[in-house]
Amino acid sequence: MENQVFQKTPFARLLIGAVLGLGTSIAPLVLLGFGLATFKIIGLVGVENATAVYGMVGGVTGIFLVISAPLGGLIADKTKVKMGRRRFWMVAGSIGGALSMLTFTYATTIPVLIIGYCLANFFYGMVSLSCYAVVPEQVDPAKFGRVSGLFGAAAPIFVIIGSIVLGIFADVPVQQKLIAIAMIQIIGGILAALLIKDTQFTGNVEKKKGFSEGFKNFYPSVKKYPEYTWALLTKLCINVTNAGLSMLALFYIMRFHLAEADIMRVMAYQAPAIMLMVVSGIFGGFLSDKIKKQKIFVMGAALITGICMIAFAFSNSVTFVVIGTFFFNFGFGMYGAVDNALVNRILPSKEDTGKDIAIMNTTTQLSSAVVQFIAPGLIGLGAKLLGDDGYTFFFIVLAGFSILSALMVIPIPEVGQSKNEKVAEKAELVSE
Repeated sequence: MENQVFQKTPFARLLIGAVLGLGTSIAPLVLLGFGLATFKIIGLVGVENATAVYGMVGGVTGIFLVISAPLGGLIADKTKVKMGRRRFWMVAGSIGGALSMLTFTYATTIPVLIIGYCLANFFYGMVSLSCYAVVPEQVDPAKFGRVSGLFGAAAPIFVIIGSIVLGIFADVPVQQKLIAIAMIQIIGGILAALLIKDTQFTGNVEKKKGFSEGFKNFYPSVKKYPEYTWALLTKLCINVTNAGLSMLALFYIMRFHLAEADIMRVMAYQAPAIMLMVVSGIFGGFLSDKIKKQKIFVMGAALITGICMIAFAFSNSVTFVVIGTFFFNFGFGMYGAVDNALVNRILPSKEDTGKDIAIMNTTTQLSSAVVQFIAPGLIGLGAKLLGDDGYTFFFIVLAGFSILSALMVIPIPEVGQSKNEKVAEKAELVSE
């Protein structure tokens, strides 16, 4: 039998530690994706081949993460060490991420660069996963909404800070920037582990309940936990809608005939929308906790994103699209915060929290891959059907995914109504 010492971190301390670990582990990957990786690839293959190679690197990494992230979650759940499984992976993931960043930084060939990029995504993902997992394990469910709202704010804020710092040190070589990012993340990951208490393992493990048993029941039973599958499907649909925004630059070219410099200016106008996403996430999270309702926020936010897609489809003004982007970020920020709280509430088991959250998180990579695959065909079909640039039909289809996301929330029990919550309440009463 396994012996465990269960510990809970004081709420404020846990929040500070988890936000620090989460922000410093997500920001490096975003900064890589939005420029640093491109410059590294240009240095290896030249400007002419950079676009094709970058697409290949992103595609390979996406496929790798869809497979490896849930497996990493299972490994994290089955890790039994005295310091605690979540704290262990905050530290180990930070060290592994730093070594992967060094591999990426000093890669002299594309295959080595891909290996470094994949491993950096995996290890930093293990850090962020550990930060997410401590919430359903240690936080009172009545506070899930506000925590998810603050978590949603962590990544954008750290990315903005990182972008500003990189801008200040714009003349510093890319290699030095990558090393500095890795070192800062190690500090953040270790500090998070020091601040957060964790369940300590102090005995032996029954072989039956080890890694092989967890792999056997890898995906939660649809029959026993249907709400988990509905939550995964609604998240997948909304992420498909969000991934469609990656086509905005081409949309500006095809519909409004903007040049590169004009597109960069439009993107700059849209940049403050990310702060609206932060604010709406925090507001939605706190309010959902206050009124003890989640589904109305998730469904309403999904419908807002759908309305924005319809507005994009029929827009004839760049200004109209920029305004629509602000409304979209408002809806998507609220959706992300409250939906994460909903997911934490309906997770099948605290023992498999990491694995189950990791499966949920693969919807981001999977939706991005789906959009990249179907977008050219949808745009081409739209051009044939409607005789325009093809984006009217494309955005209408994305609106359909938003509506599906809202509808798939309906079967999920509201706060206090799920079987998991009732079982957890009985367990707490027994332990008291």
